[in-house]
Amino acid sequence: MFKVMIVDDEPMIRQGLQSLIEWDHYQFDVCATASNGLEALELYKQHQPDLVLIDIRMPIMDGLKTIQGLRSLGAECKILILSGYGEFQYAQQAIKYRIDGYILKPIDEEELSEFVAKISKDLQSRQREQSLSSQSAELIKEEWLKSFVAQELQADEINAEQWQQLFSSEPKQLRLLLVETYSRDHSLTIRKEVMQAIAKFVKQHSWGEVFFSEAYIAVLLHDLEMSQFKRERLEEIFVQCCGSNVYYVALMSHEFEAPQDLYSQIPMMKQYLHQRFFLQENKLYTIDGIKDALHRPELSKDLPAFEVEHAAKRILYSIDVGNKQQLAGVVEEVDGQLLAGGLTEQQVKSNWAQLLTIVMNRLSSLYPKEQFEKELKIVTGLYLAFNNHRMLEQLLEKLHCIIDSLGLKDTSNTMVIKQMIDFIDRHYMEPLRLESLAEVFNYNSGYLGKLFKNHTGDSFNTYLDRIRIEQAIIGLQEGKKVHQVAEMVGYANVDYFHSKFKKYKGVSPSAFKASASLKGPEQENNV
Repeated sequence: MFKVMIVDDEPMIRQGLQSLIEWDHYQFDVCATASNGLEALELYKQHQPDLVLIDIRMPIMDGLKTIQGLRSLGAECKILILSGYGEFQYAQQAIKYRIDGYILKPIDEEELSEFVAKISKDLQSRQREQSLSSQSAELIKEEWLKSFVAQELQADEINAEQWQQLFSSEPKQLRLLLVETYSRDHSLTIRKEVMQAIAKFVKQHSWGEVFFSEAYIAVLLHDLEMSQFKRERLEEIFVQCCGSNVYYVALMSHEFEAPQDLYSQIPMMKQYLHQRFFLQENKLYTIDGIKDALHRPELSKDLPAFEVEHAAKRILYSIDVGNKQQLAGVVEEVDGQLLAGGLTEQQVKSNWAQLLTIVMNRLSSLYPKEQFEKELKIVTGLYLAFNNHRMLEQLLEKLHCIIDSLGLKDTSNTMVIKQMIDFIDRHYMEPLRLESLAEVFNYNSGYLGKLFKNHTGDSFNTYLDRIRIEQAIIGLQEGKKVHQVAEMVGYANVDYFHSKFKKYKGVSPSAFKASASLKGPEQENNV
C-alpha cells in the first residue's frame, strides 16, 4: 500500500477527503492529516507519504512554502494542490516544485479519483523500476563478491572507488570469513539453509554480506570493529545454523582498510582450509591460530618410522583381549606418528586402510565363525571422513563394536589369565613377549608373570615353548621340513629351535621326524 497525507486548515475538508473516495481501491492508506504547513513538515519526516494533498491558503505556513519545504527535505512524493481560488499565478508558481495536479474547491469526486488513479499507476510503475534497479544492483554486487573470493577480478576492479559504488560507503575495517561446511548427506539444500540462516543474523546486525563462492560460505565483514565477544557470537551462530548433522570449519582474515590487501590474503586462506582434514570441526580460526593448529613438529631422530605391520599387530592384540582402553591408546599413538610424519590427508587414510585391512583379515582367521562383512566397511568409511578427529572417533566406535560382538572382557585376574592362554594359543607363531602382553592387558609385567605361573604352573616363556613344540610335532608328522616347522611355530633361528625341541622332547626334531615315520599312528600317539 502507498501512503497519503492530507493537509488543510479546515477540519471538515480533512475529514471529508478521507472518505470522499475509496483510497484502498487505488492502493492508498491515509497515514496522517495536518492543519498547517509546519505540522505537515513534521508529519512528513515521520511517515514519508507517497502522495500529499495540500491546500494553498493556510495560516502559519501556506501551501507553496510547505511544498518548497518538502522538496528541500529531499521529498520525492507526488503532490496535488487544492485551492478555492482559480488564479493562474498559483498554478504557475507551483510548476517549479514539480506538482502533479491542481484541483479547485469545491472538490469534484470524479476529478480527484482520476488524479489519484493516475498517480497510483505512476507510483506502481516507479516501484517496479526501483525494484528492478535494486535487484540489478544486488546481482552486480553479488557477482563482484563471488569473483572477489574466486580471485577473478582485475586490479582496476579492486579499489576504493569500486567499493564506494557497490556498497555506498568507504572501505573500512574489512575482514573476510570463509566457512566450509560438510555433512554425511553433502546436500546442497542443507548448505543453502545454513547460508541463509547465517545471512539472516549478519544482515540483522548490519555486519556485512553473506554469499556463496566456490565451495565456501563467505562472510564479508565491513565497518565492524571485531571483538572477542563478536567472534564468540559468530561461532555460536555457526553452530546453531549447522545443527547436529552439519559440521563447519571457518577461517577469519586479518583486518584491512584497502580491498586490495584483503584480496591478496585470500589464496593463503584457501591453502590453509585445503588442509581441513587436520583441523578441529566447529571452530572459527584466525590466520595466526590456524598456523599453530596445522604446525607439525619434525619427526624426532629417536622416533621410529611408522610401521603398518607392527601397528596392526598392536591393534589386533588389543582387540583380541578386549582391552578398549589399550586400543584407544594404541590408535592415538599411531595417529600421532602419522601426523608427525607430515603425511597428506590421502597418505594418512591410505596407511590406516592398509593397517585395518591387515587387522580385519587376521581377525577373520582367528575367528572363522564370526561374520565381519559389516565391519569391513570400516576401511571404505575411512575415505569418507571429513577430518582426522572424526575419522578416529568413528574408527574406535567400529573397533569397540567388534570387541563387544566377540564378547571379550578383561575383568578378574582369573579371566585375564584365561584370555592370556587363549591369546597365546592363537598367536604362538608370533614373536610374543611377556612385556608386550602386559601392555595389552594393562598389567605390570612382573605381576602378570607371577599370576600366570600361579595359574598354569609354568612361566610365560615355558608355556609358550610347550605350545610351540606341540604345534611343531604336528608339522613334523605332516612331513614338513625342520626349517619350515621352525618358522611356522615362531622360531626364526633353526638352531634355537633344535635346542628347544631337544630340551622338551629329548631328541632333535630331525631324529623325532625320522622315528615318527617308522612308527604307526598308535605308537606315535604314545611318544
